[in-house]
Amino acid sequence: MKYLQTKHERNSAKITTLIMLILILLLFVVGQDYKEQPDEYGVAINFNNSAPPTGNMQQVRPEKTEEVVEEVVEEELTEEVVEEEVVEEKELELEETAEEKVEEEIEEAKKEALEAEKILREEAKEAAEKLKSEEEAKQKAEAQAKAEKEEKEAKAAKAKAEKEKADKAAKAAKAKAAREAQIAKDNAAKEAAAKAAEAAKKANEGQGETSFALIENVPIYPGCEGGDNAYRKKCMSDKIKAFITENFDTDLASDLSGIQKINISFKINTSGKVVSIGAYASNPKLEDEAKRVTSMLPKMKPGMQQGKAVVVSYSLPIRIKLED
Repeated sequence: MKYLQTKHERNSAKITTLIMLILILLLFVVGQDYKEQPDEYGVAINFNNSAPPTGNMQQVRPEKTEEVVEEVVEEELTEEVVEEEVVEEKELELEETAEEKVEEEIEEAKKEALEAEKILREEAKEAAEKLKSEEEAKQKAEAQAKAEKEEKEAKAAKAKAEKEKADKAAKAAKAKAAREAQIAKDNAAKEAAAKAAEAAKKANEGQGETSFALIENVPIYPGCEGGDNAYRKKCMSDKIKAFITENFDTDLASDLSGIQKINISFKINTSGKVVSIGAYASNPKLEDEAKRVTSMLPKMKPGMQQGKAVVVSYSLPIRIKLED
């Protein structure tokens, strides 16, 4: 019920109930006393002055009867007053006991409240400490995770830098090896060309050398046998240009594109073979490819000067279109 919600209300209800029970008990005890007629008040009054049937009782004098009755009434009234005082004293004692009990309960309630407040403060303190500990643990875990992440990123960056450095070194080593290989190749090509020139020189000793423009009878390229000397010159130049253009590898230089100009020179010895090949271009790869294709030219009929076979020098500029 709503009026028994607080502890004070419940204590008041307990005290009221206790007092009512005490009053009921007192009424029950006192009521029993009043109903019972005490033996000492049992007095036989004989107003006819006749003897009792048993003949044992003494004769009572009439003049004293009224006095005896008054004394009995006074004694009964006095006893009732005494009993009422006793009841009042008991009620006062009960009230004092109830008040003391209430005060004790109030004190106990205060102690319980203080103890509960103390427990609540301790629980609040423990909760605050626990929360603080959890927050510190969380911050520590976050800091550790951040440090591990930064360390991992630093290691990754270091590994990446080392990889880039290694790749750069490998690329530089590869480029160096390529340059050295190219130099070795060029040296070998020069050495071979020198040997070929020396061999051609020895083969052509005593036979002389004439330029393609001044030769009486130019070397005859296969397919250019008919016609006069001028026709055979033009036919030979056209055939050589077509042969080199057709067999040139246009995909060899990925860093070059468009039309590239190459100057080619070689000699046709007294046997009709192409020797002493030379080439000049903007890129060594173009030069090497031009020499390779020129060395594939077919054998020709040697040039004639005053009826004798002679060495004929020949130079030819060509244009090669490289694919993008």
